Amino acid sequence: MSDLGNRWRQIQGTALYAYSRLVTRTARFRVEGWEQMEAAEASGRPVLWAMWHGQLMGFVSFGDRFLENEDFVAVMVGDERGDTLGMFARRLRGRVFRVDMGGNPFAAGRAVLRVIQEMKAGRQSIIAPDGPDGPAFVPKPGVAFLARKAGAVILPLGVWTRQAYQLRRWDRYLVPTPFAHFHVKIGQPLPAEPQMERETLLVQIEEVLHAARERAMVLAGARPWR
Repeated sequence: MSDLGNRWRQIQGTALYAYSRLVTRTARFRVEGWEQMEAAEASGRPVLWAMWHGQLMGFVSFGDRFLENEDFVAVMVGDERGDTLGMFARRLRGRVFRVDMGGNPFAAGRAVLRVIQEMKAGRQSIIAPDGPDGPAFVPKPGVAFLARKAGAVILPLGVWTRQAYQLRRWDRYLVPTPFAHFHVKIGQPLPAEPQMERETLLVQIEEVLHAARERAMVLAGARPWR
């Protein structure tokens, strides 16, 4: 990777951070379900926030306003997108581990293990189960693996705003504008037991993420769709 390419991705990550902070500082929030977050944290288990990939930018604004970013550990893709997103996450003071499943599987495994260790030590984490490349609304096995190995409680989140652009891509990614009015739904915590069947857990994750997203859309006055 060239130095010029590295520098360009650092600039992209910094620009994304600056735009995100502008959105966060000018936004209004309506949050439903604070008691669910309190219940998840009171469980004494690691907390794994989960939302569909298209809502990630909304979660970043919500987290930047209400959560402690330095308490978070995140998994980033191992390709060039991870350079940009890693810079963005570091500016938000989160801790990032790169996982390149197409590269060295041992290095990827060690990175995932570090994330699990960080979660067990008290850090929260975030995952978009249908990312990074889709298909939309189909949770990948990795979310079940991470949640079961960490003994985590999955905390579903839906976030929606009508003050946003929706990109024409697989996840219909929502890009909020400054002065957005966010509607956030924190769903009921879903414990991930180590002995749970993977497919059973994936079905439950899909259900709770749909419910949280659709409730957020209703709160925003939008018509839910899948």
